[in-house]
Amino acid sequence: MNGLVALQNLVYNTHCKVRLKVCREGDITDWGNMFGLPVEGYIEVSGPERISDVEWIELDPIVVTLIGRLVPPKVEVVTDEIIQTLNNTGIKHDVVEGMIRIDGRQLG
Repeated sequence: MNGLVALQNLVYNTHCKVRLKVCREGDITDWGNMFGLPVEGYIEVSGPERISDVEWIELDPIVVTLIGRLVPPKVEVVTDEIIQTLNNTGIKHDVVEGMIRIDGRQLG
């Protein structure tokens, strides 16, 4: 559970987008800014899912912050911060097409 809390804090602190794929479904959730742990054994990105059903979680390391209508958005790449946090908490990950993917089997 400590890894999930660290992951939740990472998403909150970096403002990166997150999505997941559930094993029983072919669909992948939409990218979202929320990563919650509503109750023990569940994870929430776009709706609650059992942690044991999660095939993988992906983090988008490119963070786009809208500033205003006349000002271009601020674009940050937080790859190093994400990888450092994952390494410090012992969460294994891969980079897949520029996204940081975490295998769901290590979450439960």
